[in-house]
Formats: sequence, C-alpha cells, structure tokens
Amino acid sequence: MKKIVDHLHIDRYVSKTFNMYFKNKSFAVFDIETTGLSPAYCKVILSGILLAEGDECQVIQFFADQVGDEKEILQQTVDILKSVDYIITYNGRHFDIPFMEKRARKHKIDFDICPYNLDLYLIVNGHSELKTVLPNLKQKSIEIFMGLASGRDDEISGKESVDLYHRYMTTKSFDLERQILLHNHDDLIQLYRILPIISKVNFHKAMFKLGFVAGNVLIQRVNMAGRDLHVFGSQLKSPIDYISFPTEDTPFSITMDSASRDVELIVPGQAEAGAIYFDAQAILGENVKEIEKYPSVTNGYLIAEEYGKIHHMEINAFLLSFFER
Repeated sequence: MKKIVDHLHIDRYVSKTFNMYFKNKSFAVFDIETTGLSPAYCKVILSGILLAEGDECQVIQFFADQVGDEKEILQQTVDILKSVDYIITYNGRHFDIPFMEKRARKHKIDFDICPYNLDLYLIVNGHSELKTVLPNLKQKSIEIFMGLASGRDDEISGKESVDLYHRYMTTKSFDLERQILLHNHDDLIQLYRILPIISKVNFHKAMFKLGFVAGNVLIQRVNMAGRDLHVFGSQLKSPIDYISFPTEDTPFSITMDSASRDVELIVPGQAEAGAIYFDAQAILGENVKEIEKYPSVTNGYLIAEEYGKIHHMEINAFLLSFFER
C-alpha cells in the first residue's frame, strides 16, 4: 500500500447557517475509489481523506498498488475517520460508507467511525431546486454551476478510473497511477469547495430530515405528530438509562436506554389560531435566551408550526440547546 500526503492552502468555509450545527467541530472530507459498485465482489483500491485546520489542509490517500492491500487501506482509513466529529461526502450515505462497512466486515475490521455523515448530494437532491435547472446532480455539475470547474485538473470519470486501475495492476505505469490519484485528490478538494452550495438549499429543513448531532445525541428523525414534537436519536458516548415524564416544571417526556443507546423525546404542543407551539422557556430555563434571536421564538414560546408550515430552524435550534446542556 502506498500512502500519499499533500499539504495545501484552501479557503475555509464559514457561514452562520453552517456554524449553527458544525462550529468548532473537526471534520474529514472523504471519498473512495473501488473496482466496481458491488461490495460483495469489488474492492476498495483508493481511500482519500481531506483534513483541514483553519485555511491549511492535508490530503491523505491510501492506494492499493498490490493485490492484498485492501485490508490495510480500510484499517488506516477507519483510524482517521474515528478521530473526527463528522465527515463530508457526496452520496456517501448510499455508497462510500456502506461499501466501506461491508468490506471492513469481510476483513473483520471494527468499522467504528464518527457518527455523522454530511452528505451534500442528499441535501442538494432533496432540499433544493437545482435538479430542475442542472442536467444532473453529479459533483462536477455542481462545480460548474458554482464556477469552480477551473479548480479541477483531472479529466476522467469514476468509471474511467476503474478501467485505468485494471491497466495499472498489469503495467504498474506511473502515469496511470498519477491519473487515478489525481481524480480522487480533486474530488476531495472540490467537494470541500462546493460547501457554499448550502446557501442554495433549505439547509435547516435538510438537517431536520437528515439528522444532526446535538450534545451527546445523534438526532436521526424529527417529526410533528399531531400537536407534539417527536424526536428519535441515539446516544453517542457513555450511554445511560433515564426516564422523565411531563410535569409542570418539565413539560416533556424523554426516554434514554443504555443497552440500545436509543433516545426518544416528546414535547407536547398546544394549538391556537392556526399555530402549534410549546413553552421553550419552561424546558430550557435561562438557556432559552440562546434561541430567542430566531423569528418564531417569542416570550419564551416556540412556534413549531404555523398554518401547516414547520419552522425547521427554530426546532433545530431548540434541540441543539436542549441536548447540549
């Protein structure tokens, strides 16, 4: 296995919307190259990771230049990914991570990586109008839309990368190796550069639907059930058993199970004049000040839904404050 490390400068992405969920959290941009689409029959031949601190970053690539290198690539990748708070991928929830996990299981490697995957493809596809104006939602199409195409030097596709690798394993051509590595390298750099695409999507709704980390809880599903706010998630570290039922002082119920790590929170709401709201101050106490800057929080009450429109940003902010305390 070859390990290739490249150090470079890249403009750090910062925005109020993004920082609401990810401020001060460490991350890795992640992408893999494989010999095909099926993890049952195909292998990981290249794993790429971008790690950033401020405006400085390094791209780490693990490349299989020998037939039996996959296990070492997987182990080295897992060791890095478990050290960060979240990863950034493009269709990683449906391809990269499931593929890696199945190949790791084959090699009896504990696939214990960071819990949260910020999948930009799912965000763009499900929570924007871009698919109506772009020919497709491939990463390169997003790069062109954002005027970032000139930042890419590689000229091959993922399928071409597979074909080049098969030729490389026969010839050991340095030029073929360079093309394969460059494709993965540019995918990582460009993926980080297209992060500002979140300004073109309903990012708060995307987080509401796709989940986010709040304190020691990975929120996996949020929904309004009648008048009530229902939240389902998983405890991350040092899981505990805890049950609390609604009282006048704590108008919510929460169940936490250490064995399954499951978390379920129910906040009963009240309905009036087309709105559903709950007493956020009674739940958060003084911490309600953290969310009073949002439009649908007034006099300590959070309007969760108004005439059928769910206020995703305010609900997410409430959950961040609730679980982080």
